[in-house]
Amino acid sequence: MKPRSVPLLMAAALVVAACTAIPSGPSVIALPGSTKTFDQFRSDDHDCRQFALGQVGGVNSQQASNTAAVSSSAVGPSHSSDSGYGAQYQYDAAYIQCMYARGHRVPVYGQMLAAPPATPPANYKPYSPPPVPKGYAP
Repeated sequence: MKPRSVPLLMAAALVVAACTAIPSGPSVIALPGSTKTFDQFRSDDHDCRQFALGQVGGVNSQQASNTAAVSSSAVGPSHSSDSGYGAQYQYDAAYIQCMYARGHRVPVYGQMLAAPPATPPANYKPYSPPPVPKGYAP
């Protein structure tokens, strides 16, 4: 192998490794639903994190224990996303969907619309100061 190709291979390996990062958790916040206890929220949060991890190609704790029991050699998880950002976006979307389906409050993205201005009463006349007299200089 040529001495010049070793650094190139190492750089390529780093780029590939950086592109396949599995999210460690959601980058969005969810709040307990109004009819949910905190314990229900914690349980649902755990379940939804596992669900979201499975959606981006990671393995949950149950799958990891099954794999360890079957095989002593570990094989890295496959990744359905081509970048860390894409994986995080997919993870967040799956997490939000899961938490919303279980009745919790989740962020909603979109444009904020202001309320239309109130209509003034029919007899309303805006104040306008009298005109300045001619030849008057302040």
